Amino acid sequence: TFSAGPVMNHEPLLGIPYARLLHRKLTAMRKLGLNRISALGGLANTAVTPYWPNPAVLRAAQFTPQRSIDSVLHDTAQRFVGDTHAAALVDAWDRFEEALSWQPPVPLFTGFGFCWQRTFDRPYVPDIEAIPEAERAYYERLGCFQHNNPGINDLGKDVLFDLVPQAYGALATQRFDRNVFPRLARLLRDLAKLQAKTAGTPAVQAVFTDLLDRARAYRAWCGSLRTVCAWCAHVHGYLNSPSAAARRRHERQLQDAIDFELANTADLIALLEGASTEVMALSATANNTFFYGENLPALLREKIRLMKKYRHHRPRVDRDILWRPIPGSQWPKFD
Repeated sequence: TFSAGPVMNHEPLLGIPYARLLHRKLTAMRKLGLNRISALGGLANTAVTPYWPNPAVLRAAQFTPQRSIDSVLHDTAQRFVGDTHAAALVDAWDRFEEALSWQPPVPLFTGFGFCWQRTFDRPYVPDIEAIPEAERAYYERLGCFQHNNPGINDLGKDVLFDLVPQAYGALATQRFDRNVFPRLARLLRDLAKLQAKTAGTPAVQAVFTDLLDRARAYRAWCGSLRTVCAWCAHVHGYLNSPSAAARRRHERQLQDAIDFELANTADLIALLEGASTEVMALSATANNTFFYGENLPALLREKIRLMKKYRHHRPRVDRDILWRPIPGSQWPKFD
């Protein structure tokens, strides 16, 4: 069993390209003599990802392993956009993959927990439990949040696991800012230019529009992961700081992270409501622990409302949450 991409998966996103990495993994496993493998992670719905290069790589590694990845990608791009724009499309795939390769992993969140931690639609505020239970219920009832799970009020923990310690949260935030977002910004700018340049050939323009929308979705995904890391860095930084000056610094940086996530969420709403590309798996039936529903934009607006309403509370985490009794009961008294 192997992870198809650079992290376990990019749920709930669809059509994220990492063709060269996938080819290297499959080639390495072939050289090891493995002949039965299964991929962990990566939601596949090829009916809505018509310009995704990964399936071509899977076919080539399986049936024509002697072909170079350069040849596979060029022929795939040529089939999508013709010879004139094939090199530009391969370059865009490569640059997308390069940004992916710099993305810091965020334990559980980039494993199988992005949706069940409600990473897109939960509000990021200094004291999560300052939000009344009734207002948190829209996301909390759907996530993996038992009544005494630290994940309710601490983004860095889940049951008995430490997911994102303060130091790693600070390091990962810096690495998102230094290594991921600048690359994505350049990619988005150049894809927008290619989209405009190919306006006279709608079939070609559709390919670059598709990739542009998926890059926007990936940026929003990374943005919320970056906010998780910044929250862990600055909420715990505040709680663990002995000096008032250090606590004020962490509060300011946390407010900056909240501003960042508000803008990131607004961009995601605009993408979901304005783009024709199906960039993520959404359920037409309902929200559940593993999928967002098609009402995700409405949930994101509720997240924004709560973040604005509760953003100025002091950072707080109930560190004794593991000992909370089930609602309606109490711990027995001992002498």
